[in-house]
Amino acid sequence: MDIHLKSDKSRNVFYNLLALIMTVLIVVGGATFGGLSSSYAETSQSQQQTKTDGSSQTSSQDSDESQEESGSLMGYIKDSLDLYGSNESEKEEEEEPYLTHNLQATNELTGEYNEAYFVVNKLNSGLPQPNISPNLETPLSTLEFFNAANIRKDFALASYALNLNSFDEGKQVNIASDLVRKLDYLLNEKDLYVFDDVPDRADGLVEPSLGSTNPIEGIPRRAIKLGSIDYKNRSMPIYLERVKVEGQPPVWVFSSQTVMSIEMLYDIHKPAYFERYIPDWLLVKVFGLRLWEVLAMLVFMAVTMGLGLLMSKGAAKAIKAYSDRKLQQVEENELSLHGKGITDLFSKITAPLTVFISFLLMFALVSGSLPKVSAIATSLRPIIWIGLIISALWLGVRGTNFFADRYQDHQIDTLTEKEFNIQRIRMTYVSIFRRVFIFVIVLGGLWISLAEFTDLEGLGKTLMTSAGIAGVIIGIAAQPTLGNIIAGFQVALTQPVRIGDTVMLNDIWCEVEDLRYTYAVLKTWDDRRLIIPMKNLVTEIVENWSHTSSTQSSCIYLYVDYGADIDSIEKKFVELAQAHELCSEEIEPQMQVTGVTETTIILRGKLTADSPINAFNLECDIRKQMLDYLGEQHTDHLPTDRITLAPRASENS
Repeated sequence: MDIHLKSDKSRNVFYNLLALIMTVLIVVGGATFGGLSSSYAETSQSQQQTKTDGSSQTSSQDSDESQEESGSLMGYIKDSLDLYGSNESEKEEEEEPYLTHNLQATNELTGEYNEAYFVVNKLNSGLPQPNISPNLETPLSTLEFFNAANIRKDFALASYALNLNSFDEGKQVNIASDLVRKLDYLLNEKDLYVFDDVPDRADGLVEPSLGSTNPIEGIPRRAIKLGSIDYKNRSMPIYLERVKVEGQPPVWVFSSQTVMSIEMLYDIHKPAYFERYIPDWLLVKVFGLRLWEVLAMLVFMAVTMGLGLLMSKGAAKAIKAYSDRKLQQVEENELSLHGKGITDLFSKITAPLTVFISFLLMFALVSGSLPKVSAIATSLRPIIWIGLIISALWLGVRGTNFFADRYQDHQIDTLTEKEFNIQRIRMTYVSIFRRVFIFVIVLGGLWISLAEFTDLEGLGKTLMTSAGIAGVIIGIAAQPTLGNIIAGFQVALTQPVRIGDTVMLNDIWCEVEDLRYTYAVLKTWDDRRLIIPMKNLVTEIVENWSHTSSTQSSCIYLYVDYGADIDSIEKKFVELAQAHELCSEEIEPQMQVTGVTETTIILRGKLTADSPINAFNLECDIRKQMLDYLGEQHTDHLPTDRITLAPRASENS
């Protein structure tokens, strides 16, 4: 039987390891192949350019050899691998000068200010005169003209809707059509052909609707924002601007800044190389995404979830095997975070860690951060970012709770009774600051999540720094919820009550069971739970029986007749108290006459125990024993009502 079990276990381990290796190979292979495909297309073009320009003989020979090998799959892969590194390095070296050149190029602005348009010396002087005069009179006509020309594949005509002044005149003809195709792709992908939102007036004025408070309505404009497109960790706006050349009517064109950004934006959002082989039915859009992107994201999520789960489980098993060996060398109560503690940690965080890894890889995919892989489904980036933050918060909360529980189990529960006071202090700190730390984690997560939304990020900073909002926050602090949170901080710092304290609240005997964010949980003697706001612990009178010391005194009251033997009753009380196991040996029990009435003497017996609950139990036991003693030994001297009969007058006479 043991042999079969061992073989099954080894077989399961083998299958798990094999599945992990296959998954990694599939993911890495897919990423590499996708990157190689795109790099191959780019490097092939660079090879042709290299041969045309008459590069060195060595590079020409390498190019010829690569063409001979490209007939086979191995030659294709070798060709891509050999040329990808050099191509990427050249790309990195050339990218900065290209951007610098664009930024330093003149946009032909005259410097003259006009609120209705931008005044320029010339516009697209490097383009030939068009056969058909483009309609660029209004923002809507420009957008419709650009879209219609692209539908007809007349990219040369559509280029007249671009402001190419930032490029050299000699290059404008060569790059115009390519920029048009790329801009049209971006506008279609990001749904920025907003015909219904663009005014059809030459001055760009939007007629104000009844009761509208929009500040841009009813005001002529010389620039109109169509929308924004994500670029790495920020958004780049797409603008139409109205420009005027001296002696010509003003026209609406895509702004020079927008045209300069086309290449950078297209590099992020361009279609993958393999998209040309995808069937048309997979290119249908669903909620703004192509169907193949939706399916790819679902498959990628499943693969990354499985990969994350295998990684977590594999790490947990490896650490468990290591901890089992450590357990033989370390004693049980020395295991704070060693051995078994690490295994418990991985068992707690496996689920959130798996989800976190999955969302992290998906965010890298939609952001274009994976090496050699083009970004897909970029419109899902904000949603995946929120999922990533939530999974990170889940992981952080799980980790915080684990370490807090671990500290409590190994540093608090192992204390002796003599250290009970230290135990209560530590439990209070752990309970309060665990929740405070989680609260801070959640607030930090919310703040970080705003970083993906650039508009909200600026809004959040404005709100947090404005004096008006600061006044609102101070006002909210007086409200019950935030007031209780602040009271929780005060309880944690000043500790008027601690977990484990015995308190009297509204004449109810309770034990402090837990301290939460906004309320405290009190346990009564009959196992009921009282939920009270935290501010009640700092604003109302609370009788804390164990605040300074856990030692508690208790009293019992006896009522006896005037004829009772007080000394014998006191002696019996002391004898019974000292014989009880709960009575403190440090403080002697006492009995005193604390009062008298017309018919009885009031005796008070004082008892002391090491805790409030023991003092209560001791009080009950001694009270019962003293009543039994008085009933047996002092029956005649128990409180009774006496009637004295006066003699008759006839008998006295």
